[in-house]
Amino acid sequence: IQSQVTPHAIIFLPETAGLEMLLCYEDEGVYVNTYGRITKDVVLQWGETPTSVGPWEPGRGSGEKAIEIRSVETGHLDGVFMHKRAQRLKFLCERNDK
Repeated sequence: IQSQVTPHAIIFLPETAGLEMLLCYEDEGVYVNTYGRITKDVVLQWGETPTSVGPWEPGRGSGEKAIEIRSVETGHLDGVFMHKRAQRLKFLCERNDK
């Protein structure tokens, strides 16, 4: 049985001259180089499927019920902001992703 992998975002890591990136999928993110090789022994596990992922310092991911704040460099979860009005917060997360 094969399941489909759905990519959400590619975030180029700062200070890597575009050679390293974070590939964000439905339930996890992985760090790779431009050759597709894994560069960090870290796999980000989302609390829920992200609806938006973008490069803020230290990083962010937004789902239907929460915004996760993570370090882009290490994947460390720095905080979770739970919310009831997803539509209002979705604007905050997507307005810079044009």
